[in-house]
Amino acid sequence: MRVGFIGLGEAGAIYAAAVVAAGHRVRGFDPAPTPAPSGVERLASVEEVVAASEVTIVLTGAALSRSIAETAAGAITPGAVYADFTTASPEDMVAAEDGIVAAGGRFADVAILGPVPLKGAATETIVSGGAADVLGELLTSLGSEVEYVDGPAGTATSRKLLRSVLMKSLATVVVEALEAGRAAGCEEWVHAQIAAQLSGDADAKIERYESGSRKHAVRRAHEMQSVSEYLERLGVRPEMSSAARRVLERLAAE
Repeated sequence: MRVGFIGLGEAGAIYAAAVVAAGHRVRGFDPAPTPAPSGVERLASVEEVVAASEVTIVLTGAALSRSIAETAAGAITPGAVYADFTTASPEDMVAAEDGIVAAGGRFADVAILGPVPLKGAATETIVSGGAADVLGELLTSLGSEVEYVDGPAGTATSRKLLRSVLMKSLATVVVEALEAGRAAGCEEWVHAQIAAQLSGDADAKIERYESGSRKHAVRRAHEMQSVSEYLERLGVRPEMSSAARRVLERLAAE
């Protein structure tokens, strides 16, 4: 299969190298002077890559999703697949799909569910859109566990964004807690508290987090105010703690 990559940064290079290793012919483009992985033929533009590929994979910043799709639509061949792996908004995915399909191509919305440097092309993914089957087959061949979701482009991306409500917020809460523990001279103890909360009966904890937050919102909001004041005295910015207080205050008012 002839596979093209738009974006040869860290993630793009990892996926491109994996596709080369799987025996496909790979071309790529990146406006930055990043080195192309071994076996990847570097071309001079988005249009050249798209015109030469049966499957084009886009791994750039989300802000470029629409503009790259618009450029690609002018070069895509009938029946070729265009797959957007960026974390653009669902609305951007719909706009990109509309342009590609109008030009005779097929579109796949692909959401990557983890840090690619850790698991490479085997990182778990969600796929949706008219060409989900093609991308799912390719990703499965690279070792990825692929979840297919019914729906047009934007469906897979929306699932990833919903997941990010937890994953990115959890990560930043952990960062703030460790910073606070470090400033207070008890980082190891805080680390152990975090580890304990991340283990055990997950379903029971989820139910307790939601029901307990609603039931005890007033008391917990006051507690988080004290937390924020304490962190400020430690020289730690209580950004997540202050946000938690605001959410609890909202729950208390409902």
